[in-house]
Amino acid sequence: MIKNTPLKSFLVLSFFLISNNLLANDYKVLDRIVVSVEKDVVTQREINKEISKKLNSNGIKKIPENDLKEIQKETIKFLIKKKLIEQYAKKLNLEPSNEEIDLIINNILKENNLTLDLLQKELVDSGSNFDEFKKDLIYKLTVQKIKDREIMPYVNVSEYEIDSLLKVKKTNIDQKYKLSHILIKHENPKKEIYIKSIKNLKDPADFSSLAIKYSDGPYADKGGDLGWNKKDDLPSIFIDFVTSAKPNEISQEIESSNGVHFLKLEATSKEDEEKKVLVRQYKFQQILLKNNVITSDDDQSNKLIIIKNSILDGLDFSKAIQLYSDDQFNIDPNKINWINLDDLLPEFREKIVIFPKENLIGPFKTQLGWHLIKVYDFREADFTGEAERQRIKIEIARNKAELRFEDWLEALIANSKIKYFEDN
Repeated sequence: MIKNTPLKSFLVLSFFLISNNLLANDYKVLDRIVVSVEKDVVTQREINKEISKKLNSNGIKKIPENDLKEIQKETIKFLIKKKLIEQYAKKLNLEPSNEEIDLIINNILKENNLTLDLLQKELVDSGSNFDEFKKDLIYKLTVQKIKDREIMPYVNVSEYEIDSLLKVKKTNIDQKYKLSHILIKHENPKKEIYIKSIKNLKDPADFSSLAIKYSDGPYADKGGDLGWNKKDDLPSIFIDFVTSAKPNEISQEIESSNGVHFLKLEATSKEDEEKKVLVRQYKFQQILLKNNVITSDDDQSNKLIIIKNSILDGLDFSKAIQLYSDDQFNIDPNKINWINLDDLLPEFREKIVIFPKENLIGPFKTQLGWHLIKVYDFREADFTGEAERQRIKIEIARNKAELRFEDWLEALIANSKIKYFEDN
């Protein structure tokens, strides 16, 4: 349990250090333990460093003394949580591997079109460094690993919740309108003639040519083309027409202080219109010779070549599975399920895409062993709706997990040995 003992001497020293110039390096701090957290400690130097980092990232060089106490408390709380999380992850072997960290850093570089040298330079320019960046990354990944292990398996998301959030998202998508516009100003001497011509227009396709001939608007030379607009970006006098009209419909005259307007609705579109998600799927059977310590790769490969030749000479593939394969799944070709290409091992994906040029593919090796496959068919399956539902499900689960993680963390703190030190 947390013991709330005074931190007077610590705060007095910190007031002096931080309020004068927290970011300056012209003083020496005698480090000391401020809090013990199970098998670890929070030191004065760590606290000052963490506050310095936060202020640096926000471009703040000094802080008022009356704000300092609260910042100190929040920083100590953060460091206590951090120590407990790191110890918990170590105990359960949830610490990120070097390979995981390198992969994430490489993805960051790729997504931001950066080199490692350029990233390091930008970090230094912003008052940080690569080591601190990497430590922060490790901590964030550690937190995520704990959430995935301790929280996510117990989070349930109902179909009702998915449907409800989908409905909200679709409602909030901004409709956009492609419009053409004609303005006949009040002072135009041929105002009435032009208005009559526009109102008598038979073919909506001629609207743009009339705009070029008659319009006093700013886009007359472009046929009155206003381009794509959201409802909120349009004058209020246009709203009733655009929200009720159908494509190719022309409005009645809309009068304003500077003249008479005519609109033509060219088309409508959703700003975040759902993108099609197509997934390539295959139907296939395989003969698998699993890796073992007795049989060499050459022997496994040669055995599959002999089996392949027998199949080419007329041996039924299903019969060959029964006779030779270590994997007896999908023996009946009439009961084969569609398999997503992305769910296959990389070496498998590389080979199977040869179909339909070849339908008997192999032998080739993966981490499972040696394969010979027969492909029957492939298709591009539309997973658009399913993909969106999956994204929504993950979003809801993550939000629920975030709330539960805070409760989990408070329970961890309450059941941990945490002691504040008034003085060394």
